[in-house]
Amino acid sequence: MGRAGTGGMPDLVPPMQAATGELPTGSGWAVEFAWDGLRCIAYARPGRVRLLTARDRSVTSAFPELHVLAAKAPQGGVILDGTVVALDDAGVPSRRLLMRRTATQRPGASLVVDVPVGFFVSDLLWLDGESTTALPYQRRRELVDDLGLAEQPVVLSPSWPAGDAGHVLATARRYGLDGVYAKRLDSAYQPGRRSRNWLRVPLRQSRQVVIGGWTPASPDRPDTVAALLLGVPGSAGLRYVGRVGLGAGAPRAAVTALLPDLGTDDSAFAGGVPAGVSRDARWAVPRLVGQVEFTEWTAGGRLRLPVWRGLVAPEDVEDGLWDDGFADDERWDDETDSEAGTVDLDGPEEPAAPQAASPPEASEVTEATEATEATERPEPLPDPVARAQARRLEQHFVYNSLNTIASLVRTDPGRARELLLGFADLTRAADRPTDDAITLRDELDSVRAYLQLEQARFGKRLTAQVSSAPGLDDLPATPMEVLAQVRAVVQEVVEPRPEGGGVTVEAAADGEHYVVTITETATAQTWTIRPAAATL
Repeated sequence: MGRAGTGGMPDLVPPMQAATGELPTGSGWAVEFAWDGLRCIAYARPGRVRLLTARDRSVTSAFPELHVLAAKAPQGGVILDGTVVALDDAGVPSRRLLMRRTATQRPGASLVVDVPVGFFVSDLLWLDGESTTALPYQRRRELVDDLGLAEQPVVLSPSWPAGDAGHVLATARRYGLDGVYAKRLDSAYQPGRRSRNWLRVPLRQSRQVVIGGWTPASPDRPDTVAALLLGVPGSAGLRYVGRVGLGAGAPRAAVTALLPDLGTDDSAFAGGVPAGVSRDARWAVPRLVGQVEFTEWTAGGRLRLPVWRGLVAPEDVEDGLWDDGFADDERWDDETDSEAGTVDLDGPEEPAAPQAASPPEASEVTEATEATEATERPEPLPDPVARAQARRLEQHFVYNSLNTIASLVRTDPGRARELLLGFADLTRAADRPTDDAITLRDELDSVRAYLQLEQARFGKRLTAQVSSAPGLDDLPATPMEVLAQVRAVVQEVVEPRPEGGGVTVEAAADGEHYVVTITETATAQTWTIRPAAATL
């Protein structure tokens, strides 16, 4: 199965690779999430852990928090196939954050705290002195589920029967993942081979966008390009849809060679750009068109997790992109030559950036993502919400939720499915800008999803009830405002108590406004939120 090591456990087991394909039909398959991270094989025995990437590079010292695997390994050792993942403030896997960790082989304590990672386990290749690669996938998953590894920072990636594929796909899109894996239940693990017994099903969409500006790498170097500001033309002008980071190489060189000559003092975006972006933005005459891939449109009309794929030649611009009269806007006639964008789109070769000592290659950090994403994250909400880290789905909550869901797939698949969809909705809610237009119904739905996940983890230690008086559901609310306080109550009041407690959330009319009252029933403590903008 691999190169033999001491004590019988192999020193090297090359990872099995998936082919790309469509989601298969039939009952002989399982479906997993395709996590955006660094594929690794973990070799663990009591007192020792080794982590090797898919290209056999050691990253053991780069992720010291994953050395906890040694404490759970049996005497005869265990070999696990999984993915190292870093989560952003919305609880979504972030390649940008992971690259901060892979840039050094020996991270300082502050970096480990600022950018924690988890190991998302998907397969078992060796268990206590015996190879498991010849066993069917279904049996290997049963064995790894029974190992008791599911504790932060280790996550058991849920594996779903093919009948739940539709729910898994919908959740992957909501959660911002690039795709899913379909694996035959009877398939053996084939080290180092690419097999159609495993299929990677991509979920990303692609479209053309217009470049309306950029953010520089630093204020002292305004002509450098860290991220592009993207828009979609319409009858009202260029609508801002997000920003995207640039990877290295020819696609980056091509656009950075053209942008400085298109600089202008006026923004082409109608309706404005978020303050956190526009503060350092450099505006460009909207003449260049590019191609991006992304997972979905957010509720606020932004591209979720966009990836830059390069400039589009004028003759390849899609019919209709410049419709609605946008291209005829006279503001730009005097500021750019009509031939702009017709230069060689391959551009000059860009010198390779200096490499840190033996980090994983950029291409190892997922096959699907080749450029660093740069997505907007909303500003923190004011106290008391900030006290509960309102904009952040803490790592331990995400890990606990996924491990809880994974444990229920075999014992209570219906509930696992319900929790999975609720978890995806919750991560989308955490990704909303604070000025996004939502209703009280939306906010309370997020509260219900959160409490359901915590109830699955706490069991009888947590009771919960959420209600709203008639006529309030469609009133405006601030994203995460109520949810943040509910999370604070659960984490700071209920969880420390051995006997647990209960949470009730009630929305009621209060004169011309409404008020939300949160009560912890065991201690009779209450908290009140009065949304200022909500008028009856």
